Amino acid sequence: GMLILTGPSRGLVLVDFIYLEIDLKIREDGVSLDRPFSKGLISIDGRVLSREEDVVVRSETLESWLSTTEVRFATVLNAVECTIEIKLLEGCFKGNIIVGISDKVRNLDTEQTIVIHDSKTDGVVTSDESGVIKLGRSVITICLERTVVFQINNVAAGVCAERTIDFTPHRTGADEEEITCGAGKFGFRVVWSLMDFRL
Repeated sequence: GMLILTGPSRGLVLVDFIYLEIDLKIREDGVSLDRPFSKGLISIDGRVLSREEDVVVRSETLESWLSTTEVRFATVLNAVECTIEIKLLEGCFKGNIIVGISDKVRNLDTEQTIVIHDSKTDGVVTSDESGVIKLGRSVITICLERTVVFQINNVAAGVCAERTIDFTPHRTGADEEEITCGAGKFGFRVVWSLMDFRL
């Protein structure tokens, strides 16, 4: 079988070697000690990675005890970190939110999209609560020359709607937008942080 783990939730500045320590354990009911599953060290040499503008997903593998662990990563040039907060301001929301990255001509790369909220697993949201929508991932790393694209699908209250909203990255600062999709009104806030001090 395969177990998919997502993280770290923040981008890492890669100017030299980065060492990733893997320490996965199995916890069994009625057993006091966790059993080792995968343990070891993976090193990524930032000095020899491609400096191409195209984002290429690479991988490193760790063979250990009971498993093979594969770590996938991509190098992003001229990178900024995007921290995301989405609130339901009015109405209700049942559906999903997808975030992706579009290229310079605003074509969305469907291979680089992530479902950050799904009501099937995260629950239906109504505006009479705090309104904050639980996100599976609230931080992404993006190239300054690309665009962050959000797609909302809302089927609450028997209304089926889909809307898209995009944000252009900045070195610092924040952007806020409001958008109505079906039975809900949403507030988006994205905060930009420069990752590479040499830019």
